[in-house]
Amino acid sequence: MKTRYISSLTDINQGDQLVISNGKELEAFKAEMVKVSESDGTEIILSLKENKYFNLGMYLKGKSWVKDVMKIEL
Repeated sequence: MKTRYISSLTDINQGDQLVISNGKELEAFKAEMVKVSESDGTEIILSLKENKYFNLGMYLKGKSWVKDVMKIEL
């Protein structure tokens, strides 16, 4: 198993295992959905039930609640 940091808009796909840092704690998620739209860009849906998601473009620009994203690759 290895991990790598996300650095591109195409690095995350539906079903990917992710470890996300909000700057204070780490949390593991499985990407439930990757939603791409012209108006909102690329959003990674972490939990539909809890309405938990982040905008990948904002993360890459350093403007997201998400501070670090690592993808776990088996």
